Amino acid sequence: MAVKNTGYGTAASASPAPTNVQVIAPATLKAGYTFDAMYDGVTFTVVVPDGGVIKGQRFIVPFTPPPIADAIAVAVPEATAVGSSGNGKGGNTKNGAGSTRQRSSSATGDGGGIPTGIWRDALCDCCRYGPFHPHFLNSLCFKPCLIGQIMTRMKMTWLGQRTYKGRIANVYDNPETEDVRWKDTFRNIVMITVAYYVIQSVTSTPMDVDIDYDPTDPNSSIKNTFDQMSQSDKIKYYINQSTSALFGLYILYLLITLRATLRHVYNIPEESCLCCYQMGVCGNNPRNGICKSWTGVPIGWEDICCAFWCQLCIVAQMARHTVDYEEKKAVCCNDVGVEDWEEDEAFEGVEDGVGEGSVLVV
Repeated sequence: MAVKNTGYGTAASASPAPTNVQVIAPATLKAGYTFDAMYDGVTFTVVVPDGGVIKGQRFIVPFTPPPIADAIAVAVPEATAVGSSGNGKGGNTKNGAGSTRQRSSSATGDGGGIPTGIWRDALCDCCRYGPFHPHFLNSLCFKPCLIGQIMTRMKMTWLGQRTYKGRIANVYDNPETEDVRWKDTFRNIVMITVAYYVIQSVTSTPMDVDIDYDPTDPNSSIKNTFDQMSQSDKIKYYINQSTSALFGLYILYLLITLRATLRHVYNIPEESCLCCYQMGVCGNNPRNGICKSWTGVPIGWEDICCAFWCQLCIVAQMARHTVDYEEKKAVCCNDVGVEDWEEDEAFEGVEDGVGEGSVLVV
């Protein structure tokens, strides 16, 4: 058993023997390229071997575990020992015997979880679980709801802002109060979506076309043009078009921010639209992106292009990436889209420095 000595002097350190681990290439890379991978909770640098690798290829690399401290026996009160295996702070374990579940990553090993360094599956695998799976139906018919569910998993607010464990919402809060605004994200996005469709319905102004209208005849005219509308209908038209544009931009913004956040947290490099960097169009380095969101996450050309052209596909892909639907039952209408979801499940192994954009091609 390895422990960290916090108050009884320095323990003797052990040097574990190197071992071979299997790594999944996050992209097609030439020999000599490097990227970071994670194995057993430890981030290490991988050098692409001679001959290069293609995306998804598995290859073996050496891994040297860091030195660990020898266990030191410390007397523990009986009540504390019993409490550590119950529902207290020390009882938050998954696999019995005090072992916590490990995230799967680009360096594959024991355990499951959310992959890092590569998407769980392809962009067009929307029907991987069948055409009637809740995540596909939501992405097809209720896209904003699925976006809200994914953002709740990622602990993001309805404005696309990330919240962090131990941070407060504003300066007036108690410093010990955790920022829990993400818990209202799904509700807020659903309310905005409902309000949008209500406004669209109330302000609709059908444009009736004359049955004798001939687009090739210059003397033919549309019966109900904008100039012939009443003043109230014109106001409705302006409101209808304005809310439609604002709602569309809002969804586009959420998709771009959410996808960039997932790539940043799970260390997924861009693979498409890299020619835009080569041309020097708003950025010249995929690692830095073209700009940063207001929470500091780099936004890449791939995020923008996919959010603009492939909204259904990327929403479904992000939903599948943040949860394994083979292990958890999908549902349509709760705030995370699955049953038995734990609050920190999407961030296992990330907040302690394992993730946060480290697996990027350099």
